[in-house]
Amino acid sequence: MQQVSIKSQINRELDILPVNLQKKVLDFVTRLSRSATHRRKDGEKLAKLAGLLTHEEAEELKEIINANCERIDDEW
Repeated sequence: MQQVSIKSQINRELDILPVNLQKKVLDFVTRLSRSATHRRKDGEKLAKLAGLLTHEEAEELKEIINANCERIDDEW
């Protein structure tokens, strides 16, 4: 049995849909693509910050936040 690629399956389903629904699918896929691109760029930006603070500096910052904001999530 030959496996059908996801793109081929999507194309077959799209061929059945009327143009107005095909446009909705295109809009949805475009938004998904943009979202994935933004997440990747945000992750790259965050990775550049890794290691900027020493453990001691991070603890000091955490204490300042705790004192001034009254709570901090420890699940960073």
